[in-house]
Amino acid sequence: MTVVTAGGGDDVVKSTRWWWWELVVLGVWMLAMLVLFLSYTSNLMSLLAIRYSPMPIQSLEDIVASPVTAFLPAGSFILEAFVTAENGPMKEVADLQHKGRLELVLGRDFMTKLDSQVRRGDHVLFASGLTLRIFMAQDFSLKGKCYFYLAKEEFLPLTTAIAGPKGSPLIPFLSRRIMRIIEAGLFDYWTKLLTPNFTSCLNPPTKVAVRSSIGINNIWGTLVVLAGGSVTSILVFGLELLDSRLLQ
Repeated sequence: MTVVTAGGGDDVVKSTRWWWWELVVLGVWMLAMLVLFLSYTSNLMSLLAIRYSPMPIQSLEDIVASPVTAFLPAGSFILEAFVTAENGPMKEVADLQHKGRLELVLGRDFMTKLDSQVRRGDHVLFASGLTLRIFMAQDFSLKGKCYFYLAKEEFLPLTTAIAGPKGSPLIPFLSRRIMRIIEAGLFDYWTKLLTPNFTSCLNPPTKVAVRSSIGINNIWGTLVVLAGGSVTSILVFGLELLDSRLLQ
């Protein structure tokens, strides 16, 4: 590298030689700073712009593999289905009782368990889909936000019926009427009409856009890098001065 300067009316040419290892160190340093800068800025922008809502429990296998505790309704056909299972995921869930990860809860305590323990993320609740949707809608009406989600896997089908005397001539008539009501969508319509916000939390987004101002907690990493770089540059500058004096 050659630096040409002018002064005092005479041209002075000063030659400065760079060693190859100095160029390598400079290039690696610049590349490392570029990578760190781009990585930090992209992570900071994504953190401020998008918030992810994890939904790890989607099946019975996920419950067994994770450290969560399961709530089963006491005295229900759901509990009986798990207890009488001889193999498969339902049997594995039932065996969690021996590990202290399975508790029985009464139906009147569902809302209390949801509010106190399931909300923390370390418990799950088994119940019929309609019951859970109603509880989620009620919680959304109170909190204004979806704190719960339904697993994608439906492990046990539920059939709702109206019981009548065996051989009664009213049974075929009622069956046809009930079928027409279900096919026309009146059952779902009445449920949504009687339960405000019934569909608000059925499909919660996994990515939520967030608008918030940047505070010191968001940019502390930048300040640390700036302070560290300044201290390092001052130390290197002092070492260069000391080295030049020792050489003289």
